[in-house]
Amino acid sequence: MPEEEEEPDSDEEKEEWPSPVEVIDDLYDEYGSSVISHAGGVIGAAAGAVVGGPVGAVAGSIVGKKTAGNMMNKDGPIFSDNAPKAVGAYPHARRVGSLVFVSGIGPRHPETNEIVGGAIEDENGNPIDYDIKAQTKQVLENIKSILEEVDLSLSNVVDCLCFLIDMERDFAGFNEVYAEYFSEIMPTRTTVAVTALPTTIAVELKVIAKC
Repeated sequence: MPEEEEEPDSDEEKEEWPSPVEVIDDLYDEYGSSVISHAGGVIGAAAGAVVGGPVGAVAGSIVGKKTAGNMMNKDGPIFSDNAPKAVGAYPHARRVGSLVFVSGIGPRHPETNEIVGGAIEDENGNPIDYDIKAQTKQVLENIKSILEEVDLSLSNVVDCLCFLIDMERDFAGFNEVYAEYFSEIMPTRTTVAVTALPTTIAVELKVIAKC
């Protein structure tokens, strides 16, 4: 005799399944804002297992770190594995409503932690030559990586605050590379000279982006 087909789940049972968005919100509340950049895959798998049924497959597939960040649209700190580690107790960025505030970022390489373009002084504090164009390019690439954590890009940047330790020496080279990235985007900009930065770098930028 042919096997009996299983009856589809009743409407009452279907209503008991939480939606993917509900699962994401619950997991966010449990694990905190780090879900945006860390443990995205683990949380995604957990979402599929928690929900079960046909919704589980959907939930598991949408709770990647970037999609989760967009769907939840939660305020909070943002961390990126593709940017240099912070040198203090602060995140790479913080989301507040429709704005993302990126912390001051220098030209260290995210994998090696080396200063791209060279340090401005040796271990004894003696000045050494460095490449301001290479430093500026790495700074902008680091910012780009941070914004990508929440599916944004440099085109979302609306304001830049730029720090140079030697305006006379470095402004022209810095400005040239900056224009390669922002001449069409045209965010507002303030560039200031400072006596020093926290590490032996010549340039640092902090930006605000709009979601």
